[in-house]
Amino acid sequence: MTGSLVFDLGLGPEIWLFLTLLICVTLFFKFSRIWSVRNLDLLLLFALAPGIMKLVGDGDHQPWFAFVWLFLGSAAWLVRCILDLGLTRRPLLEPNLNVAGLACLSVGMMSLLIAETISIPVDEGEARNPAAPSGRDTPPPGAKDVNSTVNKVLQIAPLPSSLKPNPPQVILSRVLASLAHLGLVAALIVVGWRHFERPIAGLAVATCYLLSPYTRIALVDSGQVVPAALIVTALAVYTRPAIAGALIGLAAGWMPACIGLVPLWTGFYRSKGWIRFSTVSLSVLLACVILGAWIPGLAPWARALGARSLAEAGLLPGVEPPTSGSFWAMIDGSYRLPVLIAFLALVIVTSIWPAEKNLGELIALSAASLIASQFWYLEEGGTLVLLYLPLLLLMMFRPNLTLKRPIAGRLRNREDRRTLFPVR
Repeated sequence: MTGSLVFDLGLGPEIWLFLTLLICVTLFFKFSRIWSVRNLDLLLLFALAPGIMKLVGDGDHQPWFAFVWLFLGSAAWLVRCILDLGLTRRPLLEPNLNVAGLACLSVGMMSLLIAETISIPVDEGEARNPAAPSGRDTPPPGAKDVNSTVNKVLQIAPLPSSLKPNPPQVILSRVLASLAHLGLVAALIVVGWRHFERPIAGLAVATCYLLSPYTRIALVDSGQVVPAALIVTALAVYTRPAIAGALIGLAAGWMPACIGLVPLWTGFYRSKGWIRFSTVSLSVLLACVILGAWIPGLAPWARALGARSLAEAGLLPGVEPPTSGSFWAMIDGSYRLPVLIAFLALVIVTSIWPAEKNLGELIALSAASLIASQFWYLEEGGTLVLLYLPLLLLMMFRPNLTLKRPIAGRLRNREDRRTLFPVR
């Protein structure tokens, strides 16, 4: 098979979407508890799919009502994340497949995902992803000497032959996307193992992520996968405020939609470690801004690798709205101002309330912040589903995390030992 896996098997995108829904329902739907929150979440997970599928492969012709559909679906998930703060009872709902079966399925899906990430043609990878930034594969201006050096290194690197004919920006972005997918899946499993204290929960989240249609649509979009992997890794090491701060700051520097996470996580650490977290996260974010502004050629390279700019997000003054590819296309920028103010109010309120957040509330509020950013994001707003999808899945499968709070330094080692070897 030389082309797309779906079309080589004779399956259109709509049939592939139906199959992923059927597999997810088969694995995770609790037929003995029809009206459980898990079942409703599982169905709501596919509420964004019609809007995304309408935008896939349409090129410059992207209907405005598809973005309206995405905004309605995002609003539903935003309400669900806020309501999660009141869902303290979390019944134990095991997947319909055991650990060995989930592990086998996740390894197989991960192998197929990495293989397609490496081999998919550039045009097809960009056409299937409505959130792909324009011009990411063009060589940065004034970087010919750098490109020649990178090309020499890539030619001798142990890379698949299907990647080497591509420009260096494409090769590095594909490698980065593959590593980000691997890191994200590993971080999901670690969160389930250490903090949920249920390895099968981590495997279930990872499997659902790999089966999700959004994962395959934005397969090569390292701009979404990299910050998602950084955020989930920060959750895995949340007992280390400095490390978590570095990861969240780097995610915010890579994707402006993540900026709201910095004050939210600072509020999470308000009693223990907030100085370390805020200092490190703001330092890393400021370093990303300074490096992008002062080093010639670095910003084009970062954009070619998938990073988004403040201009794309619409956070710079005097930015003209795009002519297509956005809900805000051809709409006066003053109408975005109330949305930005509402987002800022949400960030401030969630940073100070609840006063003492646990890990479950942090996951739900982080997902809410990323979802809310879709409404004011200037370009491709609403299509960045893969950015917050792992957090939604963690919120869906999490147990009761009331006792999971920031830990003082002298108690950290004891807590780490307890999570590694839980006493039943």
